[in-house]
Amino acid sequence: MPTIIDGKAISAAIKDELKKEVAEKKIKAVLAVIQVGNDPASTVYVGNKKKACAYIGIGSRSFELPEETTEEELLKLIDDLNNDDEINGILVQLPVPKHIDEKKITAAISPDKDVDGFHPESVGRLCIGREGFVSCTPAGIIELLKRSNIEIEGKECVVIGRSNIVGKPMALLMLANNATVTVCHSRTKNMSEILKKADVVIVGYSLKINLNTLIHIITVQN
Repeated sequence: MPTIIDGKAISAAIKDELKKEVAEKKIKAVLAVIQVGNDPASTVYVGNKKKACAYIGIGSRSFELPEETTEEELLKLIDDLNNDDEINGILVQLPVPKHIDEKKITAAISPDKDVDGFHPESVGRLCIGREGFVSCTPAGIIELLKRSNIEIEGKECVVIGRSNIVGKPMALLMLANNATVTVCHSRTKNMSEILKKADVVIVGYSLKINLNTLIHIITVQN
């Protein structure tokens, strides 16, 4: 039988823990959130992030830029925030409009303020086991597993998906927690046989699988 994980309850517990820590340690921090355009899903995500900051007691500064914002204007704003000592973290909500180079924007954010963990240096730190920011969804999945008392060490883990946002960092985090990891993707030919051997399966995109072959499943929509 699969284990049902209550993500909402775990999320609430983490927020309460952070709220207590911020109050007790008198932590002063500010997150800068940048949104270019008015994509409805992005607006919801940005709103939730601002609400989370307010709940735990840290500051947030929102930059809601019009769709026609140029790449140069966005890079200038990021540079200003990189050099602003009052800003501790920078987040550019993806996707950005097509006329803006997403890779260039990601690389412009200081690795020390890259809360999404997308900067090449952030990814490199994860690869070699150095401290740094980690992609949020994979980091959240690790928390879900640990707080649900699902053992990771020594387990056979299959990650389905190889995106830079979920699949690849997820595999690296599972390796860091001493799992044996296999990464499957759209070109994998023997996925059903691989899944039969898995203790933990983490799905990075919509996929129909026979649940009887799995022990634990976490589904993440990209």
